[in-house]
Amino acid sequence: MKPDHLICTHNPEKRQHREGSWASRIIGGHKVTPHSRPYMASVSFQGQHHCGGFLLRTRWVVSAAHCFRDRDPQTGLVVLGAHDLRTAEATQQVFSISAVFTHPDYHLATHTSDICLLRLNSSAILGPAVGLLGLPRRPPRAGARCQVAGWGSVSDFEELPPVLMEAEVRVLGLDICNSSWKGRLSPAMLCTRSGDRRRRGFCSADSGGPLVCRNRAHGVVSFSGLWCGDPKTPDVYTLVSAFVTWIWDVVRRGPHGPQPSPPPRTTGGPAGVA
Repeated sequence: MKPDHLICTHNPEKRQHREGSWASRIIGGHKVTPHSRPYMASVSFQGQHHCGGFLLRTRWVVSAAHCFRDRDPQTGLVVLGAHDLRTAEATQQVFSISAVFTHPDYHLATHTSDICLLRLNSSAILGPAVGLLGLPRRPPRAGARCQVAGWGSVSDFEELPPVLMEAEVRVLGLDICNSSWKGRLSPAMLCTRSGDRRRRGFCSADSGGPLVCRNRAHGVVSFSGLWCGDPKTPDVYTLVSAFVTWIWDVVRRGPHGPQPSPPPRTTGGPAGVA
């Protein structure tokens, strides 16, 4: 399938009006109590927030594989302990990225296995503002209440939030979600909806952030429709429970293997990708 219905919206200046987008902004949400989500990570390039992620171990962050397409990880930074990214908060810890491990089955065109692990150049210091988030043992049930957070835009017009934002959403059955996405989704994906008539969810620089249900990371923000929170194209995440074995295998083997992902290639992407 050729997903020219999806575009990358990390760069607002390159956004095009097509039938979809990578994940980027919290819509219909609210400000998070400062440091109440201590596992949240911000991945930035050239001083600008680009994607989210979450701290799994003191030296490991989970994010989305597509966040590093056309990006040199060595030029990126990971910020932990942040609430307001515009301020040099005393709680913030900043790291460079020593390696990126992309899932071997990740496919740009179909968005399958859209998950990666970042190894930081040193270990985070845990405390009230920096903490770990655990992995699930099984997928969440349909209808479960969950939260998604990020520093992405808060409107379809790229309005940036002052601080970390979050929205409460509900898990949507994959069969129902797949009918909305015309059968394009794989079993290792997870969908959410607002649960009411309001538009609520994510859209573009929220990519890589966690969907948290009962204090576990059940999803990694992957992609959504053109209009953020639109029930006609429910938000789609990578289903974390399908990748737990791979995640722990990478973490256990650490610098001894597997090998980090090679530099991304820019050819063969869908039309409109930034």
